[in-house]
Amino acid sequence: MKCPVCRALYRPASATAEAAQSCRRCGVNLSPLIQLHDRAVWHHRQAIQAFRAGDYATAIASNNQAIALWSNADFHAFAGQLWALQGEFPQAIAAWKAAQQIDSQQAIAHTALQYLTE
Repeated sequence: MKCPVCRALYRPASATAEAAQSCRRCGVNLSPLIQLHDRAVWHHRQAIQAFRAGDYATAIASNNQAIALWSNADFHAFAGQLWALQGEFPQAIAAWKAAQQIDSQQAIAHTALQYLTE
């Protein structure tokens, strides 16, 4: 993740807890941003668990919550997979394209869109 103030790449410091949640370049407190990111990852993991249990509706809802909190290419790619499994290909394509806009090298989105265009 990048600092919203100076755009420096955030790397946790090994010092005190306070310093670990501050930008090394500009010193801004990143703890709210870190908490938001962690909450999004938690929702994404819940979506994966629901998917493994065969509960696609809950998986989609949890993954959508993750995307609402943090726009991540992997979250969007997983959303595309979930939509495709439901037979909702327009939503799947939109999710995979969103993943590629964030990360043009996102493997799942790239492969899925390549299969659909062949």
